[in-house]
Amino acid sequence: MTARAVRPAVAVQGMFVAFGLVVAAFFPFFALYLDGRGLSKGEIGLVLAIMAVARVLTNPVWGHLSDVTIGRLTALRLGAFGTALTALLLNGVDGLSAIAVVAFANAIFFVSTGPNIDAIALVHLGEERMHDYGRIRSWESLAYAAACLAYGAVLETAGIRWAMPLFGAACLGVLAWSATPHRDRPDREAVAGHGRLGSVGAVFRQAPRFWGFLGAVLLVWTGFNAAWNYFSLRIEDAGGGPLLVGLGTALGGVVEVAVMRSSTRLQGRFGLRRIYPLGCLVYATGFLSWGLVDDPTLLSILTFLEGIGFSLLFTSTVVIVGRMLPDTLYSTGNSLAATIGFGFGPILGAGLGGLVYEGLGPVVLYSGASALCVAAAIVAWFALDLPALEHAGSPP
Repeated sequence: MTARAVRPAVAVQGMFVAFGLVVAAFFPFFALYLDGRGLSKGEIGLVLAIMAVARVLTNPVWGHLSDVTIGRLTALRLGAFGTALTALLLNGVDGLSAIAVVAFANAIFFVSTGPNIDAIALVHLGEERMHDYGRIRSWESLAYAAACLAYGAVLETAGIRWAMPLFGAACLGVLAWSATPHRDRPDREAVAGHGRLGSVGAVFRQAPRFWGFLGAVLLVWTGFNAAWNYFSLRIEDAGGGPLLVGLGTALGGVVEVAVMRSSTRLQGRFGLRRIYPLGCLVYATGFLSWGLVDDPTLLSILTFLEGIGFSLLFTSTVVIVGRMLPDTLYSTGNSLAATIGFGFGPILGAGLGGLVYEGLGPVVLYSGASALCVAAAIVAWFALDLPALEHAGSPP
């Protein structure tokens, strides 16, 4: 299949569908996978933190390479192939040290996928249609919901060790579909003047308030990682299993679809400055409920709150990057947000979360995660006080 055989809109939508299958195989089940490999909650937190270190070290590098050197599509392909290879290798190693090393390598490649898919989507939409990002991104949530349900059923019967082969196979699907979008080439003239620190430095010179926004990102995703990475174990400890995890995350994915498809109207009516804090507060409510509820079925159902919060936060983050930065810095801006949210966030949230869960219990862990999200809402309200973020149609 060639790029000419697929319309650009279908190529981008299909990329999100393929990536939804990847995300569904990894995030809901990875902690259960590590638990099934014999790791304790503290060791699981250590592995998650080590993977987060890899994201911190390599996310800005991938962003610079994507925007300045090799292009977003090439970076995406390299990441998808490397992620698939290392995912398959995980089942071939044993012990904490070996698993941690392969997981570190997996994270190095995995971080190049999501930010570049988002950057490709923003370029496809252009300035006038950027507020429609949520509608395109909803295809990923739809695929994620269906795959969570299917993966949960498969892993319940076949065993949790099949999680990584499913993850690797889904990454190969992204690699195959990456033949459909038109190849992008960096604008050499536009990026030539980036100067010190390359495209990373250019982001902060272009948008000084990006620092404040990243502060809110750090708070909310630290809370998220403390809560989410132990949610499957929370269900298991309450008497559930992979099927209930899959049902809950599928429900969250269905809710994501509805909210993301409404994101254009929500952003236009309330503005990005209000939508992002709202997402933080929804997370705060959901995480607190996860700590207070002990029934596994009800815990699974309450995942719908995570779906609402995630869709509000994720769609607004990508469009905030698009509003604050020129298109030559889209991959770098998304990579920096991912570095903080899915790099430093897991180091603090997942790394310490396992120790808090073991030592102080789930109520303390989830109450702390909720408090961090409330703090994020407050920081975001002040950091995003820009005319371009008040209404979706405002010029950057």
